Amino acid sequence: YDVFANLKKIVSRKGDYVDLSFRNVNRTPSFSFDSRSSFYFVTPKDLNKENITLINGSFYLAKPALEISGNYFLAGNYAYYTDNYKVQQENALFNVLQISLGKVFRIGKRWLWHTDVYFQQKAGNVDLNLPLFFTRNRFGYEGTLGFKKLNIATGFELKYHTPYNADGYSPAIGKFFFQDSVRISNRPDIAAYIHFRIRNFRAFIRAENLNTITVENGFGFRHNNFAAPDQPYPGLNFRLSVYWTFLN
Repeated sequence: YDVFANLKKIVSRKGDYVDLSFRNVNRTPSFSFDSRSSFYFVTPKDLNKENITLINGSFYLAKPALEISGNYFLAGNYAYYTDNYKVQQENALFNVLQISLGKVFRIGKRWLWHTDVYFQQKAGNVDLNLPLFFTRNRFGYEGTLGFKKLNIATGFELKYHTPYNADGYSPAIGKFFFQDSVRISNRPDIAAYIHFRIRNFRAFIRAENLNTITVENGFGFRHNNFAAPDQPYPGLNFRLSVYWTFLN
């Protein structure tokens, strides 16, 4: 079963609001943990149903453009992998607390800085590793440019998390697995972007992984960050998207 309840209340005419929610899910572990799956390589074992509870609370202040949120996760019978393919289940209850802050700073008339900051911590002796701190930032120009029909957002995006023992990745089963021996310490992820709209035409251009730039052994984009041990992100990556509607 999946039970969800949500209560949201506007507390001022400025648009301030409080948002509270509760969710409880009781489910059979994913089919990849089932011995009938093609990705199951160990002796069959009986797994209990997972039970996950999430309690969320958010408070938004419109005038300073500030949002404060908290998430409390309570999990039981958590199913996961170890050693590339071995199936494990944590029978004891454990919890994770996550606190986040979101703020928009107006640097100038059209220059904005969007920032989100997350702190998270587990409680309980469970095979689960999380970065203590994560932040996502976007700094750029947003508004019309040249003429009123051109709406544009351009600037830089930065993401960073503190070093931690990230899960390993198993190509054999296409899943992440718990490991506690290799520590991932990445540079901040940096991307440049241009998003714009002219009437019915919309497009965006992104240059991602600018953080991989290096001059060692010649100029290039080879200082890769890692998603998991021995699993690097690509170097410089360009993305282009175009959306155009035609009306008769």
